[in-house]
Amino acid sequence: MFKSNKKRFLSLASLTLAGTLVLSACGGASSSSNTAGGSDSSGGSGDKVKLTMFIWAGSNQDVVPKEVVANYVKEHPNVEVTFEESSNAVMYPKMVAGKQADPNNPLVNFGYFNADATAKGLNDDMWEPLDTSIVTNIKDIPEQFHKPDNKGVVWGVSSFALVYNKDLVKTPPTSWNDLWDNEEFKGKTALWDYMFYSYISPLLEVKGQELGASYDNPEPAFQFWADHSDQIGTLVTSNDQLKALLESGDALIAPFSAQVAQTWIDGGSPLAVAYPSEGAISFPYTLQVVKGSTPEQTRVANEIINELLSADALSQYAEATGTPVTSTTAAVPDKYKDDLSFSVETQSNGINPDWDVLAQNSSSWKELWDRLVKTKLQ
Repeated sequence: MFKSNKKRFLSLASLTLAGTLVLSACGGASSSSNTAGGSDSSGGSGDKVKLTMFIWAGSNQDVVPKEVVANYVKEHPNVEVTFEESSNAVMYPKMVAGKQADPNNPLVNFGYFNADATAKGLNDDMWEPLDTSIVTNIKDIPEQFHKPDNKGVVWGVSSFALVYNKDLVKTPPTSWNDLWDNEEFKGKTALWDYMFYSYISPLLEVKGQELGASYDNPEPAFQFWADHSDQIGTLVTSNDQLKALLESGDALIAPFSAQVAQTWIDGGSPLAVAYPSEGAISFPYTLQVVKGSTPEQTRVANEIINELLSADALSQYAEATGTPVTSTTAAVPDKYKDDLSFSVETQSNGINPDWDVLAQNSSSWKELWDRLVKTKLQ
């Protein structure tokens, strides 16, 4: 699923008015906690069932999960849920380290994961299959959005496009080529450190054949970025950092989630989103249970995930974050009816990175980036 061939993109035509809500998974790191009431899942003992839920930080991405959990724990006084708020780029390596230290004591028990973390987790045997007898709302999500062996379910598909400062950019970008070949953006392009799907995958799609680069032979693409490293002004690691750079003009353009950027724009940021002519990057989001959780934790996690997959919860998530959803029963909020990111045509023409290859080769790609590109930035 989600292979690099554009023609294999999951058709959203069947989801047209039913809903398509998405969420960007690149929030800045922070943490908070919330204590909830218990659950019959405790098996009758008086002990609390304690779980940690991973959620994305910033851009209203905490609103719906915290509301859903608060309602759940009111009805289950033996459950206590702590929230870990961060980005997948920060959290997933910590999860791997935690699993290596103690596979039966995961750092988080369940939560939201982006395409990159999801693929890595499948490769690292990180996920527990969902219990579909509990997660009954999965029936409203088309089969193509179910992960293998039900090890998670794709609830939304976001679009990575080009975000730029509309007040300072003279000519709005129209192509992924603008990232590496546009003189106006020389030294003013911000890239996410190690988020290769946002600037290597588009390069492979747009210039891969010309460069002799592919997912199986990515080095020419990394060398191309090394040769164009004067385009790169900053490597970022959080939403807040990127937002500040774009607003100040220290960066003029970045590949980033159209949905999160729109929340910034709605808040008054002088930014705009351009959808490249070659297609935006289709970026699926998944809810998953982490392997190593106890049976009680797993059961509670499944129950909460079921609530998060309800039509109302997904519609509210769309309203709060501007992210397009996969449930056939969730409605697109009125304010996003004309939003290009919710467009079936925009989604169908998306660039689809080969997430499996990215996951399996993350270490070697990181080595290429560090050796060929980052050394040019120092």
